[in-house]
Amino acid sequence: MGLDRNSIIALVLIAIIIILMPYYEKMVLPPPPTSPVQSTVDSTVEKSVPQTTPVSEQRETFDAREPEAQVEDNLFKTASSQFNVEVEQDDSERIFTIDNGNFEVHLSNKGGGSLKAFYLKKYLKYDSTYVNFIDSHLNNNMVFTFVDRNGNIINTGNFLFKSEGNISKKKLNKGEKFQLTFYIIYKGQRISKSLTFYGGSYHFDVNIRFENPDELLLNNEYQIGWDNGLPLTEPNLHDDNSYYQAYVYMAEELENYKIDDVGEKKPLNLTGSADWLAIRTKYFLMSILNENKENIIDGVYLGGEGEKFDDFVHGKYDVGFNVRYNNKADNIFRYYFGPLDYKILKSYKRDLDILVLNNGWYERTFRFFSLLILPILEFLYKFIPNYGLVIIVFSILIKILLYPLTKKSYQSMKEMQRIQPIMNELRKKYKDDPQRLNKEMMKLYKEHGVNPMGGCLPMLLQMPLLFALFIVFRSTIQLRGAPFIPGWINDLSRSEGLWHLPFSLPFYGNEFNLLPILMAITMIFQTKMTTQDPKQKAMIYIMPIFMLMIFNTLPSGLNLYYTMFNLLTIIQQLYINRGSKENEEVAVAVATNTKKGKSPKKSKK
Repeated sequence: MGLDRNSIIALVLIAIIIILMPYYEKMVLPPPPTSPVQSTVDSTVEKSVPQTTPVSEQRETFDAREPEAQVEDNLFKTASSQFNVEVEQDDSERIFTIDNGNFEVHLSNKGGGSLKAFYLKKYLKYDSTYVNFIDSHLNNNMVFTFVDRNGNIINTGNFLFKSEGNISKKKLNKGEKFQLTFYIIYKGQRISKSLTFYGGSYHFDVNIRFENPDELLLNNEYQIGWDNGLPLTEPNLHDDNSYYQAYVYMAEELENYKIDDVGEKKPLNLTGSADWLAIRTKYFLMSILNENKENIIDGVYLGGEGEKFDDFVHGKYDVGFNVRYNNKADNIFRYYFGPLDYKILKSYKRDLDILVLNNGWYERTFRFFSLLILPILEFLYKFIPNYGLVIIVFSILIKILLYPLTKKSYQSMKEMQRIQPIMNELRKKYKDDPQRLNKEMMKLYKEHGVNPMGGCLPMLLQMPLLFALFIVFRSTIQLRGAPFIPGWINDLSRSEGLWHLPFSLPFYGNEFNLLPILMAITMIFQTKMTTQDPKQKAMIYIMPIFMLMIFNTLPSGLNLYYTMFNLLTIIQQLYINRGSKENEEVAVAVATNTKKGKSPKKSKK
């Protein structure tokens, strides 16, 4: 016989927890939007460009509309066009292009270096265009504001700054740096904003300077930040949006801020000095780091509003620092625009890596195990430059590592099967005396050397590893865009999407994917090998069908791993069964010879 009823129920509950916990939000939300909605949310200031087109050759279509003049309590959303102030500025908008190898950024002198486009040259979207952090629909950008001595709230984004130097395009090699300085003369005083770019990095530095801050700034303060969030980049918008939120890191503690509803969300104002602010999606990050320890931060602000796009809410996050101007030091803030890659973020030595594998309490709970798995995958990739093959090799290594637990579990199950008839007799005999029944059961276990938890305990010990694997294959950028078999599995971070059905089935959806079907088939064979009780045979098909429905639209990398894991488990069980059968035959032969008064023959081995 297989596992008893209570064990089956326990395993079903464990499986449900494993599968549904990370996807609870996805299951309670409506299905993903159609392509028209996606194009609305994922619109950029650039036209769609084929993968083969260089970034520098992509045409730009800028939104030339002026921001509305408004005065609010939130200094990051205010304009200064309503004030009659004396400003010496440039007479037209000018565009500057910086290519540092990792990104290409198009800057405008408007606002002293506002971003018209920010492309990551090593990362593509599902439509083969480059990932772009700037979205014309969101109107997202850097913010630099202050209150002057007359109480006017000044948003420098409305001014056409002059620029020092005549270079409009610059390509940087690794190790090189280049600085662009923009300035205006406001009420006779110079305000400058210098942007320094570094070859081969994912960041640039912003340095703010006021010529005579005491004559310009009210309370000697200004604000620097980011408005209106980030665009979503993945085809599964619901999944991408489930990771989308803002953060502040201060006093070695991480505080998150998430917009879930339509309309303006109550802002989060925190006093004290903060290390950095950040906004993340599933795979990408925008962060502002307080780079100079001498900068005096009087607090931070996190706010924004949610916009409804068909059947989901997309947040437009506003984050920023309240800074007390330091006339004796550089006022430097570092803007990071790049991937949520653990190694890259770790290299900054500012605890930015805390955001990797840290979405929700379930990721935080198993983060330790996830961070053990990730470097192993990256190490294998150095020798096997195909993450699909890496997953196959990794699944083999995991099966070898878990073999002692698997063998112990199987042996315990077999022992329980052998004594099952005796247990049934004891249950009938002492059905009216529970205490005596427990006593006789324990005696039976002791006589036969059986641990009643021996079958389940090894599986429970594997739970942290299984959770961690689920999280790593679902969330890490290493698998994003990584192909396995071109034409079948083109991206291990997405479902195969071989073709779409003309209708949608409940729970299953409208995608036809092969790997989840193969996973379900291997699971059926695996379950058949361990289930002998006719009453439990329904479970042979119920769980695989349940898993098929849940896993159908999950990343193909995850399905590949579980398919291989099941297949290897079948091979492993066949091997264990063979060894167990040989041992039983030897035991029967020895017992027969002993009864006949013969000594057992020594093995030729």
